[in-house]
Amino acid sequence: MMALTYLELTNDVLTRMNEVVLTSTTFTDARGIQVQAKNAINEAIRHINQKEFAYPFNHASNSSTVVPGVVRYAIPTGTKYIDYNTARIKKDTDVSASGVNLKRLNYNEYISKEFSTQEDEIESTTLDGTHTDSVTTLTLVSSTGFATEGTVFVGSEEITYTAVSGNTLTGCTRGANSTTAAAYSSGVVVTQFDNGGVPQYIVRTLDNNYLLYPFPDKEYTLLYDYFTFPEDLSAHGDTTTIPDRFKPVITDGATAFLYQYRGEMQQYQINFERFEDGIKNVQSLLVNKFDYIRSTVINRPASSSTGVSF
Repeated sequence: MMALTYLELTNDVLTRMNEVVLTSTTFTDARGIQVQAKNAINEAIRHINQKEFAYPFNHASNSSTVVPGVVRYAIPTGTKYIDYNTARIKKDTDVSASGVNLKRLNYNEYISKEFSTQEDEIESTTLDGTHTDSVTTLTLVSSTGFATEGTVFVGSEEITYTAVSGNTLTGCTRGANSTTAAAYSSGVVVTQFDNGGVPQYIVRTLDNNYLLYPFPDKEYTLLYDYFTFPEDLSAHGDTTTIPDRFKPVITDGATAFLYQYRGEMQQYQINFERFEDGIKNVQSLLVNKFDYIRSTVINRPASSSTGVSF
């Protein structure tokens, strides 16, 4: 079965209210009660999704690259909740990664155990000018804090050098430790550190992103499961992630909100109670019978009333 479109859901509510339905041609230019019906559909969908953060229809899997010397990472856009208990480093024989299930660490523990001092061990700057994949000198914006000889990381490439002259690293060996030499544009980040390794811990930060301990000493693939905040429907052909069999729940909610917009509070209450019962049924069928581990919820600001006046 094809997923129900924004147009179909809106027209279902308009039909319930004995109002003129829309077409794909008139959908954008809707007026009055038709606009309210469109808004009510999105409000109902938002309400359903805000009631529960582990709906399987909002599940997604992350696969991203963590890079040498970088501690902190941003979560995917639109994330509602991350199951940090699923975080793991992917097995990869090319980088000698055997596969690691990351342990969760509270941010206060990260600070109190002085794990956070790892961030003081990383020197970082950027390249000054473009560099080919064969040059044996690297010109930096600043060499302050860099060792007089050692190894730096640019992207996934390791580069060893034998001396520093001003802001230039000299005697460079490109593609060290079986990495691949590459060309770089000005402004690319260059890092240097003494420690690092295969990450063992993942820490939710105070800004709802995450960090790794120890920080990566090379590129690894990080995997984890998360749940999303679906975007509002906009075009007439847009579809919701909510399965079609729960269409009556959406339309019950939208009908309730439409009555609320019109100030018919008795009808609003009747339809809203039916809506809430429908949400409980969705949760019972899709969530409560599974043993989901709930680790972190990122709250989304409540939506304001979307009714319009004539």
